[in-house]
Amino acid sequence: MILGIDVGANGGLALVSPTRELIAGTRMPTMTVRGKTAVDAVAVINWVSLYPRPTRIVIELVSAMKGQGVTSMFQFGRMLGGIECAVQPWQVPIEYITPAVWKKALGLSSDKQASLDAAHTAFGERGRELIRYKADDGIAEAGLLALYSLRT
Repeated sequence: MILGIDVGANGGLALVSPTRELIAGTRMPTMTVRGKTAVDAVAVINWVSLYPRPTRIVIELVSAMKGQGVTSMFQFGRMLGGIECAVQPWQVPIEYITPAVWKKALGLSSDKQASLDAAHTAFGERGRELIRYKADDGIAEAGLLALYSLRT
């Protein structure tokens, strides 16, 4: 079982089987801390614990982007740190993959609709059940990230 994670407040989590089936997906669980959005690590742990234990975790390796403000960069880093803490209990290998690498390999760009469409194609009916709205693009990208990981 591969746990794919699209980091960020609008990211998502997806569990993909070794046979490339989308088992489960959810938008990134968040909470507010001192007026800022943060990962709800307990909710992440509780959600993942509902399913078979992941054997590998794939996290989208994010970094600061040109033109991004200092505050938003710091917030993004906090989200990544929250995820890294949340996944530690499973003590399984963690792989980091940049968006440029996995998206290029799957023929995708930064277009979120393209990721939604690719996830629907890759995961069929189950993908359409779990990825129903444009706001579910984080689930789609987490699932596609896990699929990419299975290819390597």
